[in-house]
Amino acid sequence: MKDKGWKVYRILISVVAVLLLVVAVTLPVYAWLVSDRRLAAYAPVSSPEALYIGAGHTDLENDTFEDIRYMYFNGMDVTDESHYVDRVFCVYGKSVSGYRLQLAYTTNNQFSYEIYHASESDVNSESAVAYVTHDANPTTYYYSIVGSALTGTYLNRTVVDGETLASNAYHTATYGAYDREDVSDYAEPIYWQTTDVETGNSRGDFVNYYILRVRTGAKAQNDRETDVICLAAKSFSLAH
Repeated sequence: MKDKGWKVYRILISVVAVLLLVVAVTLPVYAWLVSDRRLAAYAPVSSPEALYIGAGHTDLENDTFEDIRYMYFNGMDVTDESHYVDRVFCVYGKSVSGYRLQLAYTTNNQFSYEIYHASESDVNSESAVAYVTHDANPTTYYYSIVGSALTGTYLNRTVVDGETLASNAYHTATYGAYDREDVSDYAEPIYWQTTDVETGNSRGDFVNYYILRVRTGAKAQNDRETDVICLAAKSFSLAH
């Protein structure tokens, strides 16, 4: 594992995994989401709005909500010839006219990330991503990519010696009292936000499905290196 003194970053797992966090597990990670970079936390937005991120499948009519913790990445195989892994998530809520998706991730594995709109079906189709619900009577749903990857803006991405890394622009906001030399280059998170405002429903409930594609690139073998991905949705008026 690439390291420059930040020992906490090593996580012992048997294969490469990208660990999706839905709550703050360390002070530095929490700082990503509460800083003035306008990244939102995973809690609902203050009343009367409600905005959540979940895994697929979410059924608003029957009050069945799949927790984002079910969006597993453990055990992903980087040697697969497709060189990417797809996972389904959703944004759901009430009385939110629009929102932007936000992503923060570390760069230890040099993976890249894309987010697509997705359509849901109970029938399998070519290239569909399967999702099995976590209830007493599991049901399999299938999700297909709709259109091109969402466009977005990076706040602090740079390229150094051919590797994609985070610049130092938000180091202090992210890590506070931790000096730059105490943190691995690969533990500095890159921040990204969608360019366009996603459509919610200002007058009622809504749920929108997405596929997060993790591109593993030319990584040749599975090992114990781990990255952190944080997903958020922040309410924005469609007038913005």
